[in-house]
Amino acid sequence: MKIAVIGAGAAGLMCACMLSTVHDVVVFDRNAEVGKKLLLTGNGRCNLTNLVKPDKFLESVSRGREFISSALDGFTPNDTVEFFRTLGVETVVEDDNRVFPKTGKAGAIRQALESYARSRGVQFKLGEVVADIHTILSEFDAVIVATGGASHPKTGSTGDGYEFARQLGHTVIPTRPSLCGLQFARVTGFQGTSVTVGATLCDHTETGDIMFTKNGVSGPVIFRLTSKLAGHSVHGESLVIDFVPHIDKPMFDAGDKPFYAFRKYLPQTVANWLVGLGFKPRDIKQVRVQLADFAPIETATITRGGVDTSQIDHETMQSKLVPNVYFIGEVLDVDALSGGFNLQIALSTAVACAKHIDRA
Repeated sequence: MKIAVIGAGAAGLMCACMLSTVHDVVVFDRNAEVGKKLLLTGNGRCNLTNLVKPDKFLESVSRGREFISSALDGFTPNDTVEFFRTLGVETVVEDDNRVFPKTGKAGAIRQALESYARSRGVQFKLGEVVADIHTILSEFDAVIVATGGASHPKTGSTGDGYEFARQLGHTVIPTRPSLCGLQFARVTGFQGTSVTVGATLCDHTETGDIMFTKNGVSGPVIFRLTSKLAGHSVHGESLVIDFVPHIDKPMFDAGDKPFYAFRKYLPQTVANWLVGLGFKPRDIKQVRVQLADFAPIETATITRGGVDTSQIDHETMQSKLVPNVYFIGEVLDVDALSGGFNLQIALSTAVACAKHIDRA
């Protein structure tokens, strides 16, 4: 079969690798290089997957849990580790069962996938924009849409896949940022400072590191909170921050002015910010900050929303509306918490798709 893969991200590259042994595969991507967004994952280290038990993995899927279950059974996190080992990429397991390449460089994953695909005869048409999926369909036996979502558009994730889906009659669930930062109603005036906190938003609480931006906060704790707010607006809500989550009763000297009291526990920039907002040392475990919005989708780690999974076969990733068209990876309305879960979903959907085409 002659197969077109639109998108040379993690899902597209994985699918091309799996299909290359039997089929003629052509990968299209608007970028001049493959896997640009892959280089950003895990802060450039590529959090490849997560080795929690299967039930815990599914608990970390925010949307599309039932849909993705079959694909995850067919290509598990352990399968991912083994696959990359066969490509010469050794991995390490870090906190919270997160898996990274031993080199600590996302480029190792990109290079392994691209090299394997090219060695198996996959053709790459880079720097080429696909404008109309009907044209591609007329030229290939099967078309796989692996265009990603709408986050980090500079890496090529410009939402093309959503337009392809609409052209074919599919419903696209409205998109919004997920695993993203939060914007405060009042700017912080500083950025780059990281602190360990307890943070509560809309009855969800997480503990860990946050990082201040000039407009609000970002970091792992914030990503976990935003991923849980399916369809929820945060405008006007309050983020409640406990700046000393591991201290039940912080001690302050009676004569200390607020800035010096805060400085016992917090960086100078944060202490200045709290004083400027009028907070007292007694507030350190419950600082309420009004929110304006989520950070823009352009800065989000992933996209929530996408191609309606009720119109996709959960075992094969094939469209239920148009035969020989498949949707894999972030273009689908499936997303999970941070920690390697989303990349594993991309790989598992790619493998499910490839297995079905091989059997066809």
